[in-house]
Amino acid sequence: MHDQSPRLSERRIRPFLRRLYRLLFAGMIDMDFKAVRRHVILLEVIAFELVILFIWWSEYLGLASMLGAPKMPFNWQRPLLPTVWVLLLLGFIVAVTRVFFKQIHYLEGFLQVCSFCKSIRVGDKWVPLEEFMQQRAEVKMSHSLCPPCALKHYGYSEDDEPEQSA
Repeated sequence: MHDQSPRLSERRIRPFLRRLYRLLFAGMIDMDFKAVRRHVILLEVIAFELVILFIWWSEYLGLASMLGAPKMPFNWQRPLLPTVWVLLLLGFIVAVTRVFFKQIHYLEGFLQVCSFCKSIRVGDKWVPLEEFMQQRAEVKMSHSLCPPCALKHYGYSEDDEPEQSA
């Protein structure tokens, strides 16, 4: 019978965690990078605000007295030091999160390009360069030859052109 209690709690906890995950991170996949960064930092700030709220409520309600400590009157100075520590920790966590997001943004900036056809990997598909540029940067492309390729593939150079007189 003791073996079934973790299963029961697991059955209750998993759906709760799924609902919480959907609530907190709903639509983040469709968000742009800056919106995701703001959303994550906002969630961090809200979590730390809840910790600060708990610190002040525990002082106000006298939760320590419920755990056997002597009952003391509300003193607004007592929760100040833990609040300052939590705020310092919040600042550190937000700074580290920003650094991580800068690194992620930098690494996501790399494009996987095929060595032969120059197609670009987008998710699990390979998209031609022209199509990728048109979709992402709204750029129209035109084909041409650079002088080194014209010489290499066609034996043609700009020096071979007859000069046109004005």
